[in-house]
Amino acid sequence: MAKKTKYLNVREVQNAYEIVILSKKVHNELEEEMDSVMHMLFFQTRSHIQMDLSNLPYLPITLLTKLLNIARDLRLKKRVLVLLGLPISSYMYLKRFGLIRLVFPSEAILRESQRQPRG
Repeated sequence: MAKKTKYLNVREVQNAYEIVILSKKVHNELEEEMDSVMHMLFFQTRSHIQMDLSNLPYLPITLLTKLLNIARDLRLKKRVLVLLGLPISSYMYLKRFGLIRLVFPSEAILRESQRQPRG
C-alpha cells in the first residue's frame, strides 16, 4: 500500500503500518490527512498501526483525543496503535489518566519509545 500523502509518510512494516508525521506543526490539513489515512488503515487492513510523532513539538488535546479514540477502536478489533516520539506533555497527560497502556501496549515498547538518543 503506497498512498501518496503530503504531510505523512505511510509504509508497511512487519505486521503493521508505520505512519511518520512529516509536518513540524499541527494544522487542519494535517489532521484531515491523518483522519483519512487512519480510517483507511482501520477499515481496509487488519494490521497494527505505529505512529511516529517525533517531528511535532506538542499535540493539541483535540488530536490526542482523536488518537485515543482510534486506539480504543483498534483494541476492539484486537489491534493496537503505538505512539512513538510522544511529546512529554502528552505522555504526562496519558500517565495522569491511566491511558498509557492504550498506546504503549507493553513495557518493552514504552521503554523503547521513551529512550533518548545518546550522543
